[in-house]
Amino acid sequence: MKCSPAHLLFTMRSALRQLCRHGIEALRPQKVNDRWRKPVISKRVAADLRKLALKSGTYGSFDVETGLGWDPTWDTPDRRGGGMVSAASTVAIVDGVVTTVDDDNAPLDEPLVNDILLPLAVGSNAGSIQSIRPPKGHKRERTREMRAKKIEDLVAKADERIEEYRLEREKNRPLPGIEEEFKRAEKGSTY
Repeated sequence: MKCSPAHLLFTMRSALRQLCRHGIEALRPQKVNDRWRKPVISKRVAADLRKLALKSGTYGSFDVETGLGWDPTWDTPDRRGGGMVSAASTVAIVDGVVTTVDDDNAPLDEPLVNDILLPLAVGSNAGSIQSIRPPKGHKRERTREMRAKKIEDLVAKADERIEEYRLEREKNRPLPGIEEEFKRAEKGSTY
């Protein structure tokens, strides 16, 4: 069942509230009293929010007030060797928008007064919020081009194959004459 972006935001408002309140920590498991607690936002809901941000064009920044967007630093690295955000990075919340700032070349020329500059918490708990893949679809749709190419090749060779077949049949046809008539009569065939 397909849902509109407004419906998704309405059904996931708790997740958005937690994301606005806690940021990346809402997506990570927490260790409390030597016990691990599940992330506040599940990976399925996080993936839905990320896809929604990609579809709506708000991927790349996160607005804390409206809850729209997705910060790329929230993408967990791929277990197969994807990139990791450097621990020297920081997150700046300027005018309610969360952005990543490198310490070496910080784009902020003026000091932050009411806005917040936070160190980016990069944990060792790597998950796998992966990029969006196109739907697999039916096999007949995936192999359509290959089948069309195969058919075109066979049609191009069809005239040659038909000619070879006719020559083969001509070669195997018995020669006309009285000898063939006697053979046929000997077998018991009638006209």
